Amino acid sequence: MNSYLNQPILFLGNRASTICKSFQEEINEVNSLTFSSVIPFSGLKNTIHFNEQQFETACEYEFECLKNEFVSLIQSKEFSSSFKLIIGDPSELIYQAFCCALLETQLYMERDFHEIHFWLYPMGMTSLDIRKELSQFIYKLKKQDTPVLLLRKPINESTEILKSCLNKINSSTLHELEEKIDGLEFLIGKRSVNLING
Repeated sequence: MNSYLNQPILFLGNRASTICKSFQEEINEVNSLTFSSVIPFSGLKNTIHFNEQQFETACEYEFECLKNEFVSLIQSKEFSSSFKLIIGDPSELIYQAFCCALLETQLYMERDFHEIHFWLYPMGMTSLDIRKELSQFIYKLKKQDTPVLLLRKPINESTEILKSCLNKINSSTLHELEEKIDGLEFLIGKRSVNLING
């Protein structure tokens, strides 16, 4: 069986990167994508980090600029965009910008699968602005039938839930996975989809 443990998985954003290392023994291809800002007036540039690669950018931590930067990097094939699972906090701009960049690229349109998103419970969920941003982001993913599941536990507990998901994901539909695992909530996508076959 073609296991998700053998597929490229992306830990997207700063919160997700903090748990990335704990999955390196279970997953064959663990990837991490983060953004770091420099000290103002230092003369240095901000940096996008993809695993060990570093890409200097003139972008501030701002959605539109980051999205355009990611579109350029994806189209130039500077790094892979064929991830089967994407894990992170959707309230982070880097998460939204990268996912929206994927949706805009021709490479994404030509793919024969949808990646599955596992969302860490957003830290800023009580903010009305964050909720509004997420509703717009969810709408974009929903139009593409992109499967999204929400982890409703603190990040330390989410790590164990994710590991449980990876062990059960090959033989489950979205609905079955939600039923089997406490703290996991289906948000959007087709409930009847078998996750390994898309």
